[in-house]
Amino acid sequence: MMKRMVCFGDSNTFGYDAGSRLGRRLDAGERWPEVFAELTGWDTVNEGMNGREIPAGWFLERFDKILEEDAPFDVLAVMLGTNDILNSFQPDAAEAGRNMEAFLLHALNHPQIQGEGKKILLIAPPGIDIGRYGEEEEIFDREAKALGPVYRQIAEKLGLQFADTWDWEIPLAHDGVHFTGEGQKQFARKLFESLVKQKLL
Repeated sequence: MMKRMVCFGDSNTFGYDAGSRLGRRLDAGERWPEVFAELTGWDTVNEGMNGREIPAGWFLERFDKILEEDAPFDVLAVMLGTNDILNSFQPDAAEAGRNMEAFLLHALNHPQIQGEGKKILLIAPPGIDIGRYGEEEEIFDREAKALGPVYRQIAEKLGLQFADTWDWEIPLAHDGVHFTGEGQKQFARKLFESLVKQKLL
C-alpha cells in the first residue's frame, strides 16, 4: 500500500525560487517533496509556506486544519526553524528548540497522530550562509547550524524519527538561505539515503 507523507515546512519546502526576479515557485520536478515521492513511490503532500515559523497560538489551529484536510497519512515531516532564527534580533537555537518541542507535543496530541511518535519525522534544516555578507550576520549561521543537536535531543525525548541535514552541503541561491533547483533535488536524494540508512524506509 502506498505511503502518504505530509511535508510541513517553510519556503524551502514550498520551493521558493530565490534566483527568479519575481520570486516564482520552482517546478514540481525541482521541489524536494515531489522529488522524494519519485524516489520512494510515496504520495507526498507539499504543505510548505513562505516565511513560516514554528507554529504557536492561532497558527496551531491552522496546522490542525491542514492535518485534517490531508488525512489519512503515514508520516508528518516537519522542517522549520530557519525563519525563527532569521527573524530574531537575538537568534537562539535553544529558544527555537523550546518552541519546536511545544509545537511537536501539540502535534502528537492531534487525532491523526494519537501519540505515535514514529509518525513524525523531524528534519533539522540545512545550514544557511548569510555570514558571507558580514561578520554581524555570522551569528545567524551559527545558531541555524545549532538547530541540529537541539532537534536531535527533542526527537529522542519524544520518540520521533529524525534527520539532521546540516552537513549535506545543499546548493544555496545567492541569498544564502534558499535551495537552488539542484539543491532541492539533492536534498530529496540525501533525505532518501538518510532514511534508508536508518532503516526508516
